[in-house]
Amino acid sequence: MKVFVGTSGWMYSWNVYGNLDWYIENSKLNAVELNASFYRFPFKNQVKGWSRKGRHLRWSIKVNRFITHRFRMNERGKESFYRFLELFKPMEEIIDFYLFQLPPSFGPDKEKRLLDFFEGFDKGKIVVEFRNKEWFKMDLEEWGRKNNLLVCSIDSPDFEKLIFNVNGKLYLRFHGRGNWYSYDYSMEELKEVKDLILSKNPEKIYAFFNNNHSMLNNAQTFLGLFNT
Repeated sequence: MKVFVGTSGWMYSWNVYGNLDWYIENSKLNAVELNASFYRFPFKNQVKGWSRKGRHLRWSIKVNRFITHRFRMNERGKESFYRFLELFKPMEEIIDFYLFQLPPSFGPDKEKRLLDFFEGFDKGKIVVEFRNKEWFKMDLEEWGRKNNLLVCSIDSPDFEKLIFNVNGKLYLRFHGRGNWYSYDYSMEELKEVKDLILSKNPEKIYAFFNNNHSMLNNAQTFLGLFNT
């Protein structure tokens, strides 16, 4: 079993210099989820720099919000995703996933649009995070296996401890409990999630912490639980 743990970005108060160099040298983590790409397409020289500096990390790239939220996975969104992929080509060998965080208004009634969007792409690098509660009334592990799409596991105020193993892979985002993004997970809570993950028997685990100030400490602790 391989375990990769990181934070959702690196420009936070715990990062002394607010850059990738500090994260690589001091975080003691082996992965990172790029969140800045959700807000804007990065410059080419940025991508080349990440490719060079972050070559020993496993990366997940959060897909731009124009694709998921503005174009809502339509044909224009698909065209934008082609450009997005082209931009990240220098990092192709170190990118394991492209994360699609769908808006809360994107429910199962739009399933066909979602599946049509992914036709022609390498689905092995796609992970989909649902925010609409109707999706979770379905058997999402079976849905993921059927459509060869990894469903994002979630621990959040709205969706606590929803863990999915799809074809041996498990991708989990920690958003916090009680309040989004401002929560410090206890050792007991992290151990509980670890045990849930192990009960699913995945071959590869990816876990990313998106709870701001506590994310680094929580991520380090969580990775350590798998190394003991």
